[in-house]
Amino acid sequence: MRTLMRGVSLSVALIVVGAMSLSACQQQNPEQTESTAGPTDEQREAAMAAEQLAALGGPASTAQQALYTGDFQASGALDNTGEEGAWELQLLDGYAQFTRPGLGEDSGIPGARDFHEHGVRVVAGALTITIRQETCNTSGVELPYKANVLFEGVAYEGCARRGIDEGARATWASVLPELIPAIDACLARVNARPARVTFASSIDEGQTSVRIRESDGLRRDCIVDPNGAVSLYEPVSDIDRRSGEGDPEFQRGSAQPRAQNCRTTEAISNRDGAQLGWLIHRTC
Repeated sequence: MRTLMRGVSLSVALIVVGAMSLSACQQQNPEQTESTAGPTDEQREAAMAAEQLAALGGPASTAQQALYTGDFQASGALDNTGEEGAWELQLLDGYAQFTRPGLGEDSGIPGARDFHEHGVRVVAGALTITIRQETCNTSGVELPYKANVLFEGVAYEGCARRGIDEGARATWASVLPELIPAIDACLARVNARPARVTFASSIDEGQTSVRIRESDGLRRDCIVDPNGAVSLYEPVSDIDRRSGEGDPEFQRGSAQPRAQNCRTTEAISNRDGAQLGWLIHRTC
């Protein structure tokens, strides 16, 4: 009888040990899964950016730099089949806008152009743009440049040319509805009203830059953090002018701005049809 009990006890002990070992293995699985997880969007984008930068070669000569100055317009399919619509990019000296069908618009203020012997790279907020002088065919049309846009871990490839179609030229106000929360935060700091916004754009780390001209003529720079707090509101030098600043200007509210020579006004609404304010365009 004692021998039988000992045999049963030994069997139970082996089962318990086996269960504990299995439990320990199961507890290690999450760590193993985490260690074998794929790269993040940031890591993937950094790797692609490094590869594209290396392909641009060494420093550019003066003649090579001249190939990549001025405005550029680019577009390309969202997939290799060309069946998902086309993305579009407008790159100006002071502004870049990236548009994807159904996914909205993203913009940024371009940094200094990084010229190389085989192309140029520009970082504009969350966008990393490279342009190379290389024959590119799109929809039966041959263009002289190829363009790449890195955004949120995805590489978009397409064709580009110098110059912007005037009828479709992007301005800082092209994405105005998305900028309104930051604009309102800055307008709350204004001393001389009514004030007008002369430029606004998203910048690094989720911040928004807003430039304001108060009714007394004083111009101010305003920076708004991702949480909506104003971290900077200070005067701007008269010689500090951004490309595209002041065309158009934006005045918040329903009251139409007074008429001026060489100026037209346009009511602007959000996607729900609610009026945001007025755009004031230069006409001469």
